[in-house]
Amino acid sequence: MNGNGSLIGDSWTLCGRMLKHNLRSPDTIITTLVMPVMIMLAFVFVLGGAMNTGPIRYVDYVVPVVLLFAIASGVSYTAWRVNLDVTTGMYDRFRTMPIARFSMVGGQIISSVILNLASLVIIFGIALLSGYRPHPGAAGWLVVAGLLLAVLIAFAVMGVAFGMAASSNEGAGMFAYIVMALLFVSSGFAPTDTMKSGLRWFADHQPMTPIINALRSAQMGQVNGRTTLVALAWLAAMIVGFAVMATWAVRRTNRRRSS
Repeated sequence: MNGNGSLIGDSWTLCGRMLKHNLRSPDTIITTLVMPVMIMLAFVFVLGGAMNTGPIRYVDYVVPVVLLFAIASGVSYTAWRVNLDVTTGMYDRFRTMPIARFSMVGGQIISSVILNLASLVIIFGIALLSGYRPHPGAAGWLVVAGLLLAVLIAFAVMGVAFGMAASSNEGAGMFAYIVMALLFVSSGFAPTDTMKSGLRWFADHQPMTPIINALRSAQMGQVNGRTTLVALAWLAAMIVGFAVMATWAVRRTNRRRSS
């Protein structure tokens, strides 16, 4: 039952289970969307007039970080659901069934990507109503789509890893606050050259800044190859690193349940 066919099929089956859970919980969907939308509206219409972003209109400047906020917000719910399965015994029930072990993780990752992709479509729509006007061209759209897909996967793997590793539901979603803090201390809401030197150095060298900069330049039709490669390198490192963490957490949980 550990073959590739079984892993793929079982992952899709468990993905369907998670999608049904989410569709039956519209309050959760609304909650994960409200915060990034409110942040975008507040910064665009309340604070945007005081921001100096040069030739880029502030609504166009801020949308990339809002998209990452939406993904982080949605993935925090993924971490909570994963941890809930572990702490309530559902994970143990799945382990007794003839399914591929890692399909429990794979199903969570796939469902997280699908749900967060849907939330991005909604955010894009609200951004367009708020005056967002991207003009990336064919190459820019490919870069934007590729980067957002990589972010969706990286954040989903991160959420599953923390959900499996955390000892409580409260702790499972704590990583989202770390990600959100990184998004605030980045080039997402204001140029880093407006920050104090120490804070500017941190903002320029943490992973969220090149991801945001690559998205921003691509959406405006000015793909920056070097920044895009740096962003993809960070995302690849996140996927690999948190996949290792998730694998370790799964094996640790299996050992505990077997002992």
